[in-house]
Amino acid sequence: MSVPSYISSATVAEEIEACQENCKDFNWLISPLDEVNQLFTVSMVSPIDQKEFIIEFRFDNYPETPYLIDFVSPENKQVGEFSSYPLYQGDSFFNRVAQGGVICHPCSRKAYAGYSGIHSDWQLVNWRAIAGGLINLNAILDTIYTRISNKTWYRGKMV
Repeated sequence: MSVPSYISSATVAEEIEACQENCKDFNWLISPLDEVNQLFTVSMVSPIDQKEFIIEFRFDNYPETPYLIDFVSPENKQVGEFSSYPLYQGDSFFNRVAQGGVICHPCSRKAYAGYSGIHSDWQLVNWRAIAGGLINLNAILDTIYTRISNKTWYRGKMV
């Protein structure tokens, strides 16, 4: 079943509104919604080394399926390159696959079969049931920012 684009856009707009306080507190910059291509980006900077991270969220068929999340190079605007992803040694949330980096969590469609294939055992149907608390934009952004702010485990960008 497909979610009409206007429903996906309205849902995402509500989620963006819900994370405005964190945007102010942590200087996250959210682009305007591109409703034609159903995407937006979020820019955040690690307070440890001031490296910028740009995260692209594709929201076609959201919330029935999770966001398709990828990192974008601030330098060359390429999507999914290893060097666009954080290097974090505390867990496998940011992972490497042959095609580039991936968020290895049910909140990211890229981790499923048919995308990176890292988790061919996961099903998009009822993705929220396996995603724990990462079922909305604010929780996802908070999780990313927490990792790029962790002095113990954060190591800059993947190479």
